[in-house]
Amino acid sequence: MTGPDFSLEGKIALITGSSRGIGRAIALTFAEHGADVALAARGGDALEEVAKEVRERGRRALAVPTNLTSYEEIDRLGHRTLEEYGGVDILVNNAATVRPCRAHELQAETFEKVMRVNVWAPLRLAQICRDSMKQRGGGAIVNVASNEALRPSEDMGAYPPSKAALVNFGQILANEWGPDGIRVNSIACGLVRTRMGDPIIAAIEKHNLSPNPLGIIGEPEDLAGIVLLLASDAGRYCTGSVIQYDAGEHSRPVGTPVGTAVL
Repeated sequence: MTGPDFSLEGKIALITGSSRGIGRAIALTFAEHGADVALAARGGDALEEVAKEVRERGRRALAVPTNLTSYEEIDRLGHRTLEEYGGVDILVNNAATVRPCRAHELQAETFEKVMRVNVWAPLRLAQICRDSMKQRGGGAIVNVASNEALRPSEDMGAYPPSKAALVNFGQILANEWGPDGIRVNSIACGLVRTRMGDPIIAAIEKHNLSPNPLGIIGEPEDLAGIVLLLASDAGRYCTGSVIQYDAGEHSRPVGTPVGTAVL
């Protein structure tokens, strides 16, 4: 009996939000395990730098600057990847946006933008990639969600509902597309050192608080490991799952503040 197969040799992966943070870590990890990648984010220069890092690891990289608030650019990203590589095996929906506000302050325009980036873009890219995955014998879709999908915080506007919708769609697709060999999983992650999480992390560290039972902040590379598992044959028995990946934050009683005093 052999061990789990984490190889991505011969695979093509499309990763959104891949110019920095979690997306960059996923792209480099995938390249190190044999995948060619298509990279998408708004920042063209930063995206090209990640593409260079991928190529230095001996893999192909396609950088596609994309504004995921645009319906046209979402479609262009998906079709450009298929045209360049001839197919897609793995889709990682990592890009997200958050516009903090109280629920009574939420405006229609802001609501739509958050939902378009966090929900429609992942679903539309999955739709575009589906036929290719089916023809290639199956595929893997990994949604980088958030604990906010399961335990929403105040003052986060449409972000928690958008992540809940992303998780829900992941389970729908897992059931509908499972017979085609397409696995779909979501990660409800805790705090990770990214630009989005930095303000919360700064407050926690300033007041010597503990964000979770392990008392640690996640690094982008921590997320890359679990995404690799779900994208590779090592995770072939997993679909429709919502993996709470947060150093035990979810195990605390409902209502416990994100930062708890270190005694």
